[in-house]
Amino acid sequence: MFGTCELDLARYELRRGGAAVHVQPQVFGVLRYLLEHRDRVVPKTELLDAVWGDRFVSDSTLCSRIKAARQAVGDDGASQRLIATVHGVGYRFIGEAAGPPDTTERM
Repeated sequence: MFGTCELDLARYELRRGGAAVHVQPQVFGVLRYLLEHRDRVVPKTELLDAVWGDRFVSDSTLCSRIKAARQAVGDDGASQRLIATVHGVGYRFIGEAAGPPDTTERM
């Protein structure tokens, strides 16, 4: 749980305020990875490798998925309450979240 959101790894589902929020698989992957590694800044290259693997994707693709992830969890991007951009480095999940920063059935 974080804020009014819950990332259900078993169902591959994001819920906000109890209601399911449709997100693309890559957006779910971005949210999951940032939550699992919220104890540090995740470099862009690491995030790209973790979510897209060996496929080539541009920085603009990552930026659009970060924007979609922010919208899905109710973060407008300007205030960066949950997902912070560390310019020139990467991203960090900065919201309050229940549980340890690792893979669990529910976050």
